Amino acid sequence: MTFALSTACGLLAFIAYWLTLCPTVYVEGSGELIGAVYYLGTPHPTGYPLFTLAARLVAALCPWGSPAFQVNMASAIFAAWAVGLFAWVLSWRGLPPLAAVGAALCLAFSHTFWSQAIIAEVYGLSMALIVLTVACSLYACQRRSVRSLILLGWCMGIGLTAHLNQILMVPGVLILLIWRWPNLFTQYRTLLAGCVATLVGYSLVFYLPIRNGIGPGFHWGDLSGWGEVWDHLTGATYRGSFFALPMEGMLLNAERWAISVVHEWTLAFVPLLLWGGVVAWRRDRSFCLLVGAAMLCNLAFALNYHRDPNGIGVFFMLSYVCWAVFLGFALDDVVQRLPHHGLGQALVVVMVLNAFLGNYDRVDLSTNRVAERYGLDILEDLPKGAVLITEGDDVAFVLDYLLRVEGKRPDLTLYNRVGRGSDVLDPSERRLPGRQQQKLQQAREAELARGTAPLFYLVRRRAPIAEYDFVPSGLVYRLMPANNGMRARVLEREIDMENAEFSGSHLDPWVRKIQSNYWFMLAEAKREKGQIEEALENYIRSAEVAYDSRTVQFNVGLMALRLGDVNRARLHAERAIEIDPFQPYGHQLLTRIDQFSRGKSR
Repeated sequence: MTFALSTACGLLAFIAYWLTLCPTVYVEGSGELIGAVYYLGTPHPTGYPLFTLAARLVAALCPWGSPAFQVNMASAIFAAWAVGLFAWVLSWRGLPPLAAVGAALCLAFSHTFWSQAIIAEVYGLSMALIVLTVACSLYACQRRSVRSLILLGWCMGIGLTAHLNQILMVPGVLILLIWRWPNLFTQYRTLLAGCVATLVGYSLVFYLPIRNGIGPGFHWGDLSGWGEVWDHLTGATYRGSFFALPMEGMLLNAERWAISVVHEWTLAFVPLLLWGGVVAWRRDRSFCLLVGAAMLCNLAFALNYHRDPNGIGVFFMLSYVCWAVFLGFALDDVVQRLPHHGLGQALVVVMVLNAFLGNYDRVDLSTNRVAERYGLDILEDLPKGAVLITEGDDVAFVLDYLLRVEGKRPDLTLYNRVGRGSDVLDPSERRLPGRQQQKLQQAREAELARGTAPLFYLVRRRAPIAEYDFVPSGLVYRLMPANNGMRARVLEREIDMENAEFSGSHLDPWVRKIQSNYWFMLAEAKREKGQIEEALENYIRSAEVAYDSRTVQFNVGLMALRLGDVNRARLHAERAIEIDPFQPYGHQLLTRIDQFSRGKSR
């Protein structure tokens, strides 16, 4: 019965994910992860070898769709497996089918979990391994055998290769083992067997340096030395964002977390979640301790993490899974208190439908091709043999995917300024000190600018050659001599704005940010032509579309200042600060605006 129950939950979740699955490449790191899976490469830190290999197997068995669709499908399968495992664990721990199914499906249809299940992302597989770790921990405390500890160790080790958030389970597991298996730490052979099993599970990470060193592919960076491997596995590139916030920032993140819990389901769920924790402690203290410790560890790290507020939800995902456990206990308790069993069934059905219907429109990407269309709009507008320099990951990996995986515009050359994927510098050059890298990169870009192939940039930066200038050309910028006679012709390139009006995409902040780029680049062309009023209108439209993007608000404020509209510039600078008060560039812009205002008043 338990197996049939969990299978049914997984299938129901998968059907929902299938209906809302993104059919193509998405924004942020989606394109890079798809490419790494498709070419069995080495994706961004912390490498995710388990996802890479497992998703490639799913893609190989999937007989239809693009590589992006196949990898998105793998994410959906892994997330549905996590839902099924979750229902199984709740049932195994004594919850009746109604409560186990209700909690599992509410988790499946929660906003963040669902949104990550329908794109190329590692979180579905990671949560499945965490749920499995919970089960193995509880089983080990029951059986107190060498085999059970070996199973737990292996599960935790392999879980770390899915995502590093598996490490958040360690304190709770240790506390539980000390409490329920007190003589374990005097059984040295048993402990050694468990540690060895952990290393065996984690040994899958050797895939990363081995694959990275045997030929080209979709590689985030160079892994030829042990230092590079260690930095990659430990996520060194993200260390500066952890424990970087003052107390005010932690409190703001705590507020965002509390609001996000409501947004995952609805406000009506909150009393049940809190009551479920009390019920869990009364009925199954081992389970409650393990889940509570995991939630606290998750919050200890996530509340101290500084990142774009639009993407912070995934860092709280473990806490949402923990809340779903408490929801299961609460549902069971409430159903038992109702006078008629039919009322309990009706309550659970209503809650599941509420989660499903409340989040369906918010997560549905089944017809959303904005990222793909944007990338194609850029590529199709470039002249034959052009060179395009990108940076960041919002759009760069969309272009990288379209070029290298789908084979669009093979005549073009793509480089990434910040050394991700297709790098303008060689791996050996990336080991040089930062200042030397910058000088070498500038020289390399200057060399490209003086070459025969036209050079374009996705983002306007300081020109590598003093007498050269950036000229808006459709959705990108062309770098060319300032007095070049072709300047007027480049400025006349029109932008097809149809993709900027994609219906329904306003619910997705990452997609809206891409759509706002259409309006921003339209404004850039108007500004270069001297059409100041029209340019300002389009800048404002860009900010309206991406109203919750700190970057867009800053950029629009900066351009408004350059156009002399101080009040408009101040409005967007303050909005950027409101979105993220701990990002310095909003405050720096506000300082420039104040200096400009004082200078103008003299």
